[in-house]
Amino acid sequence: MEGLNIYVGSLEERQIRNNEIKLVTAALYEAKVKDDEILRVLMKMCDIDREEAMTAFQNEKFMLSPCRELYQYLILEKGLDAHDADVFVNNRARAALAGNPELSKLSSAKMFDAINKSKK
Repeated sequence: MEGLNIYVGSLEERQIRNNEIKLVTAALYEAKVKDDEILRVLMKMCDIDREEAMTAFQNEKFMLSPCRELYQYLILEKGLDAHDADVFVNNRARAALAGNPELSKLSSAKMFDAINKSKK
């Protein structure tokens, strides 16, 4: 049983570490820090290698940030409630962005339209 507690502890520690990396990446990206500087800071401050820093950065740039912006758009501009916006982002937008990273370059309004025009 003690071995299981060690595993759970290490899993929790990894989740905390991954969340910290996500938060640092999001803060730097939203502050419009240059891409290469984001990678440098991630590697130094989060003590990760370049590959892990690049993965965190790309996930932020092509998935997490566009989803946050779309969520806000759905609530503020389209009048959806938080639950419906969350369902749309998680059930439709994430899959669409995973399948087509180019969508992340669109404004939230155009991304919403593109996702709605795609198969439902």
